[in-house]
Amino acid sequence: MAEDFTATRATLLSAFRSGQGATEFLAADAVRVLGATWPTPTRVIDVATDELLAEVLQSSPVFPVWLERMMTAARRSLLFSAPNEAFAPLRSWIAIQCHLNEHAWAEDATETRLVEILAASLQDLTPEQVMSLASYRPLARLPGADSLLDKGWTGPVENVLREQIVAVREEQVIADALPTLTPVTGAVSEAVRSQYETHPYPRWRRAGPGAVQTHVNGRRFPKDPTIFIAGCGTGRQAILATIMLQARHTLAVDLSRTSLAYAVRKSRELGIADRITYAQADLLELGDSVGPFDIVQSAGVLHHLHDPFEGARKVCRLAKPGGFVALGLYSARAREHLKPGKALGKTYTPDTVREFRQDIIARPLNDPVRIPAVASRDFYATSGCRDLLMHVQEHELNFDDLRRMLRENDLTFLGFLQFSFQEIRDAYLARFPHDPQGLDLNAWEAFEADNPATFRRMYQFWAQKAA
Repeated sequence: MAEDFTATRATLLSAFRSGQGATEFLAADAVRVLGATWPTPTRVIDVATDELLAEVLQSSPVFPVWLERMMTAARRSLLFSAPNEAFAPLRSWIAIQCHLNEHAWAEDATETRLVEILAASLQDLTPEQVMSLASYRPLARLPGADSLLDKGWTGPVENVLREQIVAVREEQVIADALPTLTPVTGAVSEAVRSQYETHPYPRWRRAGPGAVQTHVNGRRFPKDPTIFIAGCGTGRQAILATIMLQARHTLAVDLSRTSLAYAVRKSRELGIADRITYAQADLLELGDSVGPFDIVQSAGVLHHLHDPFEGARKVCRLAKPGGFVALGLYSARAREHLKPGKALGKTYTPDTVREFRQDIIARPLNDPVRIPAVASRDFYATSGCRDLLMHVQEHELNFDDLRRMLRENDLTFLGFLQFSFQEIRDAYLARFPHDPQGLDLNAWEAFEADNPATFRRMYQFWAQKAA
């Protein structure tokens, strides 16, 4: 007898709609339900009113390959279909999804020709045609797009116009008004800034859950702390840190004004803009006029600097004596499997990321380039794919580097985030029962040697500065 997913669907929908969802785990669970409940073969009509699909498409870039291919086919079918009110919601969901993934999906020459015709006659299009066009091209970049706002359209197309034109224009105004704490200097900082101006990262639409965190490994955070986020990108980390750590005030900086503008808009949308200040800054140029802070965080940033150790010194200096520091750094061992894909990425350019992705997807299932690429959620958006496999500057570190960073900044190691994952925790404690708190770096180094995927995301850990 087939499993009944009715209750599971209801639970997932509730999680999405409550705002306590949209994490990668929730999205993965939702995708599994979609795959298990859709008929085979699946037609557009079969998914056109699927509320769970709507939440998935409007939350984050879709994952994995099978769902991307199915939605790419649905997009194509809708492009060549006559207007049908029954499909209007699906058109809008796909248009919002394609804005989220930065139009990363494949298109053939026939699609391109029709899309160009639609773009050339923008003012004469129906709402359905505008939504299809928005699934292939960012509306805000098309000449005359703003006049679509004057048509008074309501319904699904209104959501697409708000996402692809109104929000984009708001971010452009925000970017122009952002404060600048330091100039961006040096060839590496400028190259990284340029990458994230073109492709802000990460792509997200819903921040997800923010459970309050009051301590780490038995050490309590200060009440109403001040927080510094070094390299906040599009703001999700700054927003979650502010909520989870109950910050009185957060200062979040980044090289990219485009990324910061998105962060400001989302903070306003979530009603916490008064607790977060965003500013453009080069971490290596920060001086004594900033800080100190109770908590300093920098995840996925230091390894993109010219000198990650100098970056760590700059960041850790901003923590108060006895303050807390959270860092996230690439593991050389965990990223070894990405080398073939990164080598292939050197043969493509930032303008051909779509073709690069399709090259990878088309490879055999056991191809060493394909396996790790399609397993990463970053692969499913243009900015994420570039960040994963085509970054302009990247260092990969090991445990000797972590020890050096802790030593140079007078930090006490308080544990890896990964120790909170039940499967990893159980495996670690089974091998190293002498370390119930997970604080032995020598043991962790041995554990990673046998389990190289442990730090696939990053080495993510908390530390405390000497008082």
